[in-house]
Amino acid sequence: MCCSYSAWIADTTHSSLVHEPDLSTTFLLDTNVLIDIAAGTQLRVSDDVVILVSTLSLVELAVPRHMDLEAAETLIDDVSSGDVIPLTRDISRLAVELRTVQSLSVIDACIAATACIQNATLVTNDGQMRRHPVLTTCPFPLHLKEEDNNQ
Repeated sequence: MCCSYSAWIADTTHSSLVHEPDLSTTFLLDTNVLIDIAAGTQLRVSDDVVILVSTLSLVELAVPRHMDLEAAETLIDDVSSGDVIPLTRDISRLAVELRTVQSLSVIDACIAATACIQNATLVTNDGQMRRHPVLTTCPFPLHLKEEDNNQ
């Protein structure tokens, strides 16, 4: 599976039509995965794996039924490899395209588009996103073995 790009994405080093992330190096965690981690599921990946999080996950986490804003920020800081990825015009435009293929919520479409733009695999347990015909996804917990990373 791949993520489709349109000609409007500028300055890309990839094909203007197809995006295929390296499944072993960069992952963007969906909000449902962050909730699982907050509940005690461990994230086990090798040191060379980059973990990204969308800024929209902070919005989804920081609600009374999940956790307060400070706890959400701490969780994201603890699991991510760097800055939280902000919503950009390119992400927004690709999210619109993803929503035309399958009816995703606005936030889900933006998180999925963030994974595509960041050349990352979306880690999610959301069945609708996992079935999306143009998204590269994998389930959580991740089952990456050391030998898998060396191939």
